[in-house]
Amino acid sequence: MRQTWRVAAACGLAAAFVVALGGAAYATGALRGVTAAFDDVFGGPPAQTEIVEKIGRPIGASASADGITVTADSIIGDKFNYVIVYNVEKDDGTPFDVEPLENGYLPLFFEGAVAAAYESQGGGGSGYFFDAVPGDNAIQYVSQYMANMAEGDTIIGKTLHVDFGKLVMHSGEGDPETVSNGPWKMKFVVNYEDTSKSIDVNKSCVVSNMKASIDQVTLSPIAINVSYTVEGTPNIKQQGSGRMSDHNDSEYDRFTRLPLVLNMKDGSHVELVQLNMSEGLSQEGDLSRCRKSVMFDQFLNLDDVRSVTVGGIEIPCS
Repeated sequence: MRQTWRVAAACGLAAAFVVALGGAAYATGALRGVTAAFDDVFGGPPAQTEIVEKIGRPIGASASADGITVTADSIIGDKFNYVIVYNVEKDDGTPFDVEPLENGYLPLFFEGAVAAAYESQGGGGSGYFFDAVPGDNAIQYVSQYMANMAEGDTIIGKTLHVDFGKLVMHSGEGDPETVSNGPWKMKFVVNYEDTSKSIDVNKSCVVSNMKASIDQVTLSPIAINVSYTVEGTPNIKQQGSGRMSDHNDSEYDRFTRLPLVLNMKDGSHVELVQLNMSEGLSQEGDLSRCRKSVMFDQFLNLDDVRSVTVGGIEIPCS
């Protein structure tokens, strides 16, 4: 059995999230708590506070290297998906000398950033930096990850192993500049309440002119996860190491091109094609077991959802 998992939207998190740079302030070098941490990440109605307080959790694990301390502030998630806010703090108390881009994000990244559980069978994700309070000695890093777990398993209760390499600044011109060599390593147990709803479906649909069956839909306040089976396997060709070839990329697209729409009780519809997503595929004989995860840019009140349309098939959520 061959398994592939990838991030489908290259721009990912930066395109999906609108970061509110105002709001509750940090005390210098201090963590704000779960609700304040996610106020900067998820927009939406006041009901988000109730959701955060129910399923969000503080973490507090940290690592120090080369004059910078990285602390895992808070985590929120469901069975397969999670978002972590990290506080990145200069130990000498001075501010970071980094100008934000036009979209409000900082031109920073961790080389080789990994935050995953050994039990997962791969996954996809992305992250970005922003500065909640310009002028203090801390900036924030948001990591979003979608884990591919074995059938019936969940990321909850697993130990995440976090490994960040160099902290690098790159404005898009010239060579990247090393801000700190790091590395930062830590681990902690995923511990939050799962409020997701799973619906066993067993309905037929068509994916890229191939017969398929929708197996299960899992909906949570932060994401939707769809498991489905396609009758056929991708025609993958040998390629060198590194970036996936255009041919192979196109082949995987044929099997993961599954439109998703949320149908709300107020009559509105939300197409999820533009949000951050990951797609997975494993081959079993002449079948392809597929999974698609999409994380939202705002908290979703499950009581507001009437149904989900998957590949043109409407699935009631009640």
